[in-house]
Amino acid sequence: MEGDGSLPDGEGPSDEPAPGGDARPGDGGGGEPAAPGPRQRPGLGMLVRAGHLEYDRVLFFSDAIFAIAITLLVIEIRVPGIEEPGRELRAALPNIYSFALSFAVIGLFWMGHHSLFRHIIVLDRPLITINLAFLGFIAFLPYPTALLGGEHAGLSAVAVIFYAGCIAAAGLGELMIWLYAAYRRDLLAPGTSGAMRRYLTLRLIRVPAAFLASIPVALVSPSLGAYFWILLVPVGILINRYARPAADGGSAAG
Repeated sequence: MEGDGSLPDGEGPSDEPAPGGDARPGDGGGGEPAAPGPRQRPGLGMLVRAGHLEYDRVLFFSDAIFAIAITLLVIEIRVPGIEEPGRELRAALPNIYSFALSFAVIGLFWMGHHSLFRHIIVLDRPLITINLAFLGFIAFLPYPTALLGGEHAGLSAVAVIFYAGCIAAAGLGELMIWLYAAYRRDLLAPGTSGAMRRYLTLRLIRVPAAFLASIPVALVSPSLGAYFWILLVPVGILINRYARPAADGGSAAG
């Protein structure tokens, strides 16, 4: 990646004089160092570090995807008509419920993503690719949200299972971002402890675990499967209480 101010090994302007003692173009003929030539394009494995434009572009793009996905959630909620607003409002309640649910879930994903990139200060091409795949799942979430809210006669097993599967896939994508960065180690901020790595892993794994566990429950009772998702709240509280590093100042919210 360009922009990190480094060049691949073995490339770049040479400090050796030109053969025969002749001045090279650009040295003014007075023995002064030659002006550096055009920067070589770094290889695909080049790292991008925090504080550089390429790093910030990845985070800005990620935030934009979250914002667009949350905005698209409300499209399925139509404004009630003038003649019978009460009836139309009651008919829109499933859409309002699914909007509130997905808003909270995407908000949790955004908070988790924000927490990860307080610790991930270096990006490489594989990590950017994993992040892009995760954002693809986030961008897709308005569709299963609309399907879940469109069940006016009650929740169906298909809608609940499909929604749970999509949320679990997004959760696994975010987990993969952290596991890859934690495995590489050189992508994390200096001083990131093993306790912090374990804590964030537990925080991230609870979302796909809860939604995947709800799928067999939804086969028996779709409503019970949907209520199963509430487990995210007490599990998060327990993780914060028993697994959060004592020196953490609140950087791992979400």
